[in-house]
Amino acid sequence: MARRRRRIPVLVIAVLVPILAGASCRGCARNRDRTATVEGRLALFPAAAQVVISFDFAKLRASPAAGKLAALAERSQTDEHEIETFARRTGLDPLRDIDSLVVAFPDDARRAGALGLVLRGNHLDETRLVAYVRDQLKNSGDDLVGTQRGRRTLWSARRDPDIAGFFLDGHTFVLGAGGWAPRMADLADAATARASDSAVTNLDLVRMAEQAAGTHAVWGAAVVPEETRRKLRKEPRFANAAAVLTLALGVDVGRGLEAVLLAEVETMQDAQGLARKVQETLRDAKRNAQVLMLGLGPYLDGVTARAINHTFELRASLTEPQLDDLLARLGALVTLARQGRAPGFGR
Repeated sequence: MARRRRRIPVLVIAVLVPILAGASCRGCARNRDRTATVEGRLALFPAAAQVVISFDFAKLRASPAAGKLAALAERSQTDEHEIETFARRTGLDPLRDIDSLVVAFPDDARRAGALGLVLRGNHLDETRLVAYVRDQLKNSGDDLVGTQRGRRTLWSARRDPDIAGFFLDGHTFVLGAGGWAPRMADLADAATARASDSAVTNLDLVRMAEQAAGTHAVWGAAVVPEETRRKLRKEPRFANAAAVLTLALGVDVGRGLEAVLLAEVETMQDAQGLARKVQETLRDAKRNAQVLMLGLGPYLDGVTARAINHTFELRASLTEPQLDDLLARLGALVTLARQGRAPGFGR
């Protein structure tokens, strides 16, 4: 793992750190990029994209729960030094300057390793970032190489050219894997872009993304592939799940937490069947001795399921005390994991 971390530090530091620790910056929210419409967010992804997930770090940093979330991202002195060095050398503070991250996958992502990532923020100085990453790679005997693709330069490690990234402008960094990098570079270049190659042609995905996005800090949308639905149909217990056509998820963290999942299904009966199944599962869980002993019963009271025509809706709500308790539990688990003593995991 350490070797991988050194090979693509711009991802580890500039992407993973904000996901884990971005909420630790109180009062450093930045204005949202209002030019980034849902279609704009999807435009750089290939048409094969079936799943898209978006994180609005500026909104998360500004949330009342920011300080509480920060407790889950306690960093070692080594991590602190690495972040400080990165910020000093590149001019990019990953805890304050990254505003949003959008990730997309095709339906066969696990097999092909394909994915796309669009990161937006401030102080994305290509010259300084490239110099920093090149130095880090050279420390491990690798190198950063640039390959021209139209108007863009694709940057990748010599040992792993399948993962490559390019700078769209001073506020946007794009990365692709599994053959997506050159395709995304083509979509970013007006001279080579073809509308038919972009995810914006997937009208179902665009529609669900628009439905999911709203003002949510975290949202996701997906079109369920026919092959996946075909496999689910073979299992009687998954009959209702096999009817799911699209999914939209929205999550907001304020003083508490609110989440909503919408699933479009084939028939009203399928939506009613899913709602009934979830309601039965919740009822049984509230009677489960282990759930009661762990004190999780009250959490389930905030979960509701219902059918609205051809749509199945699942909502979850946590009050501020419940969120505090959940974060305390997760914090304890993280502490044990760092010590190699997490329940169910070996040292």
